[in-house]
Amino acid sequence: MPSTGHELPLLLLRDAPAVLACLVRDAFGVELGKGLAESSAAFHELEPAAYVADLVLVGPDVVVVVEVQRARDERKRATWPLYLASAHARHGRASWLVVVALDRAVSAWARAPIATFQGGALTPLVIGPDEIPRVRDAEVARAAPELAVLSAMAHGRNGPEVVEIGAAGLIAAAEVGRRDEDRGKLYFDAVLDALADLARAALEASMKVEGHEYRSEFARRYVAEGREEGRADGLRTAVRVLCDALGIAWTDGRERAIAALDAHALEALCARIQRERRWPD
Repeated sequence: MPSTGHELPLLLLRDAPAVLACLVRDAFGVELGKGLAESSAAFHELEPAAYVADLVLVGPDVVVVVEVQRARDERKRATWPLYLASAHARHGRASWLVVVALDRAVSAWARAPIATFQGGALTPLVIGPDEIPRVRDAEVARAAPELAVLSAMAHGRNGPEVVEIGAAGLIAAAEVGRRDEDRGKLYFDAVLDALADLARAALEASMKVEGHEYRSEFARRYVAEGREEGRADGLRTAVRVLCDALGIAWTDGRERAIAALDAHALEALCARIQRERRWPD
């Protein structure tokens, strides 16, 4: 599985370059346009040494160099102007540097202007947690699954909405899994890895991608341990969260119904709700 801190954001943006264009437009008012497609990310100097950016996207009128930054690295930061100048020289069009930094402190560091040429400076466009929306709605997650997964990665560690954000991310992974099973599983695990422990325990114990087995170590451990009654409280929480994510009204009668179920029956209920997207008759 790719590193959730570095390769996963790049994979999401490769799959859906339009997500990057929307984030940049909403955060900075910069229109990157439609039709972005991946291009070679290697930039060569006159000597044999090569510098390789994380991702380069080329559109009809723009070229976008994308860097994912997990930690402060002044040597890496010094290469960003080279990437941008090389991209401009190669493609001959407006060029932008976008840095994705899911850590708030790293995103603040990346925003500082970089002194460059002729007394000028390069100011990266930084997509940090504040620029990534908190996707909680199931329909939004299905319509923009890559954005929902990125939202879970950016916001799944803290805050009052982490369970709802996690549920939306898992719904997004299920949506992708209908088209590409391996990619859906990868996104599913990425969301689980991103969540805080309590949110992950509630969601991972119940939500399955229409019969796909979990791949994460936590889930394998849970399955191996069995479905003892001690997990029932977490599963009941997961039923409530899943219904909320899918827009299924919660009633006192449904609360009484889950109170009477054991862990095995609660897990089956969660799987059926996920599959049918309604409360079973």
